[in-house]
Amino acid sequence: MGKRYILFPSLLVIYTIVMAVIAFPKYQESGKWVEYLIVLGGSLLIALLLYFILKRKQTLRDKFSGKG
Repeated sequence: MGKRYILFPSLLVIYTIVMAVIAFPKYQESGKWVEYLIVLGGSLLIALLLYFILKRKQTLRDKFSGKG
């Protein structure tokens, strides 16, 4: 399964966007925008870090298997 390093972070970003849309009314009523933005930003940061970690892992795997 190639390009897995793109698939998993993309799914996490899509999940984060869906959850942000679902949670928006709750945060709009409570006015806790800082909490909302921290959770949203943290989730996107984790997806970005996951992308780079998985890409590096795949690069090393390709290098040692003779594909790269």
